[in-house]
Amino acid sequence: MALAAGAAFRFTNLGSLEMSPDEGASWAAASAPSAAEVIARQPALNPGELPVHDLSLHAWIAFFGSSLAAMRALSAAFGVASILLVYLVVCELFEESALTRDDVKTVAGLSALLFAVNLVTIKYSHEARMYPLMLAAILAQVAMFLRTLRVGGLANFAAVVVLTAFAIASNFAALLMPATEGLWLVCIVAGAGRRPDNAAAKRAWVIAIALAAAGLILVPKLFSSIHAVSAGGVGGWRKPPAWYEPFALFNKATGSFAFPILAALAIWGAVRGWRRGARDPIAFGLLWMWAPPLMMLAASYTIAPVFVERYALSCFVPFFILAALGIFELPGDLVRAGALALAVAFSLGHIVSYDRKPHDAQYREAIAAADSALKPGETMTVVPSYAIEVLRYYLPPDQRDRAVRYEPSTSPAAVLILGDQNPAPGAAQSYRSEYPQVVARLRGVTVLRK
Repeated sequence: MALAAGAAFRFTNLGSLEMSPDEGASWAAASAPSAAEVIARQPALNPGELPVHDLSLHAWIAFFGSSLAAMRALSAAFGVASILLVYLVVCELFEESALTRDDVKTVAGLSALLFAVNLVTIKYSHEARMYPLMLAAILAQVAMFLRTLRVGGLANFAAVVVLTAFAIASNFAALLMPATEGLWLVCIVAGAGRRPDNAAAKRAWVIAIALAAAGLILVPKLFSSIHAVSAGGVGGWRKPPAWYEPFALFNKATGSFAFPILAALAIWGAVRGWRRGARDPIAFGLLWMWAPPLMMLAASYTIAPVFVERYALSCFVPFFILAALGIFELPGDLVRAGALALAVAFSLGHIVSYDRKPHDAQYREAIAAADSALKPGETMTVVPSYAIEVLRYYLPPDQRDRAVRYEPSTSPAAVLILGDQNPAPGAAQSYRSEYPQVVARLRGVTVLRK
């Protein structure tokens, strides 16, 4: 049921929204004529990752084309795979708990269903970006981490190294997960004390070495990419988050009506699971839920604002797991069914409410308006400048040279497409002074001419 519902939501209306500037960067890298060229383009277009997603999208385009629906279908496929991975994570998490195997399967199924029908896990599957791949990689890594911590094994330790490196390579925000796991390993070692014969502590030390090895593999690229991001001013528009943002994160992501129900179920699940004796799974779930947003909050105040929902997608998984456990711990099948129905119904209501409002900018219409306003030999440009790839995507291949990157004070373009999202203070007025004639006002964008 979870897979069927999740697939339906993730593959429906994939082409309804227009291309976003971020998707334009992914398309520009993935549409290169060769894999070598994808690798060459990727650092400038998507500096916060290695070319894992761009190469995957490059191969996907070769088979299915570069329409928006086709490119987003890759993300939808990773989104569906994540539903199954949630099931596997729950099975590993509660394998040695007080729950019976049948109970664990029930909680796993409920967790997968809550994950499948929640908007925060669906909307990113509708974007041709790397985040669904990152989430799937993180979930696979967590499942292997938990399994290795439980049974050890050389092959499992090696798999932890590979999956950790792969997850981080898909997007460097995935570093939040091994950092969280590192905290859990510290707790295990500290709990073991000075007992040298403690098998769990021994495995924890080896896993810590495996996580460090995975990080060391990517250290050179991590530093070079961080330097590229800083030099390019990427993320400079973001504001420092409020202190309560880690708490508000779950409310915003799951919906104001669904959140109280899910939160109450999660609290009940944590309390009942703890009393039942599943203390380690509950403790790990709570750490996984709260450590990533708190680390983003700390980094936002000490380094640069990085509190972004999509960077911490995996922390919603333990929230749904605890809510699923809360449903399971309710007395009687009728009460459980009612709680599940409420949680699913309000989650679906959040999806319906979200879909009623537009969430894209009309770049395609703006490009058509700009093209009609251009005289022979003139060019168009766009602000923010990284949206230039959207212009090139929608223009015919033989006219893409009519779109040029914006250069302050020296832009040769006759027409400017001005995006309304996250402008720097006073920037919009400056652009309007340079381009005083209004050609068209559209959703999310304004077309201006000199």
